[in-house]
Amino acid sequence: MTPVCNASMKWLSITIGLTLIAATSVRADVFHLAEGGKVVGQLVDRSEDGKYVVKTSSGATITFTDDQVEDVEQQSEHQQAYEARSRALPDTVAAHRSLADWCKQHSLSDLADHHLQRILELDPEDPQARSSLGYQRHNGKWLTRDEIMAERGMQFYDGTYRTAQDIALRERAKMRETSSDEWFKQLRLWRDWLDNRRAGRADEALQNLRAVTDPAAATSVVKLLKSERDPVVRDLWMEILAQIDHPAAVARLIDLSIDEPYRETRLQCLDYLLRARRTIDITPYVKALKSKDNETVNIAAEALGLIGNSDAISPLIDSLVTTHKFRNPNAQQGNMSASFDGSGGSAFSAGGGPKIIQQDMQNVEVRRSLVKLSGSQDHGFNPTAWRRWFVNQQSDQPYVDPRRDR
Repeated sequence: MTPVCNASMKWLSITIGLTLIAATSVRADVFHLAEGGKVVGQLVDRSEDGKYVVKTSSGATITFTDDQVEDVEQQSEHQQAYEARSRALPDTVAAHRSLADWCKQHSLSDLADHHLQRILELDPEDPQARSSLGYQRHNGKWLTRDEIMAERGMQFYDGTYRTAQDIALRERAKMRETSSDEWFKQLRLWRDWLDNRRAGRADEALQNLRAVTDPAAATSVVKLLKSERDPVVRDLWMEILAQIDHPAAVARLIDLSIDEPYRETRLQCLDYLLRARRTIDITPYVKALKSKDNETVNIAAEALGLIGNSDAISPLIDSLVTTHKFRNPNAQQGNMSASFDGSGGSAFSAGGGPKIIQQDMQNVEVRRSLVKLSGSQDHGFNPTAWRRWFVNQQSDQPYVDPRRDR
């Protein structure tokens, strides 16, 4: 190899070495401190005991213990370039605007905002900086969107602007949801204790459960009642619902007073509501009066009589006599045919006899409840007579049957 070549290779090696040294010297890290704040500098040494020795961009050397440093973030090339640019930056509007634009181009939006804020300190009316920072002209003032909405009584919450009342309602709902989840875990634990053979554990659980009155526990009790298979524990859940003043508890007891297969249980649920003086919505019972199942009609009617709400009188009159379809167990299989008896009744037959029987039913419990709610009036199973009496109670005008001339 010639001397010229040797010299060239030597120069190349020196150049590469200097380049690596220079690259290492300008490399900087961001040290995020546990107590807040950050320091930008070069890690000079990491001792065996975990201490960080950092040389800052100003030339100072600082030592941090491992506990003082929460995280170390390596600066990107753009961040390092920013450090170099910002150190030589004149404190003028034009200079800060230029660096802010450069920061935006290199995805350093937080740093761009920093320089835009400095522009406003130098020139509070600068429209470009105001617009870039999200300000709008509103009633002659520069305001952010949050400030404009605040003047309208709105705050940014959960992804959109809402009124203070709406936010308060949502906060309470979140608190109730959290409380409800906690109640579910606790109630399920006590439920498990009821089956515990350990002396005193079941008694403790029973005592705790019977002391539950927090409205936040209502939905959890409803869930546990729905999944309960032990009839004794089901009765206990119903008892607990009765002492909780919450719409979910009332609604579930109303449903049980209609849907439970055993009359004793149905009446017990209704009695819980009546003794606790809960406000009972009669709508579910009125709806049940229109059931295709005749037994359900009478169950609802009996409950309405016990509740004692006179608003139930009119729907009870409508349900005094209802029409239901029944399957004839004695019907023979064969070709289907339909017949009509001319009186409004009908039957669908299969071969030698009717398969489906349609029949008008006089509902005894409906009549009993009407007698009770009317103050011992009794017009039997005559809907017209009952309707005449009811209308006369509502008005001084006598009731006229619209069908009398037909």
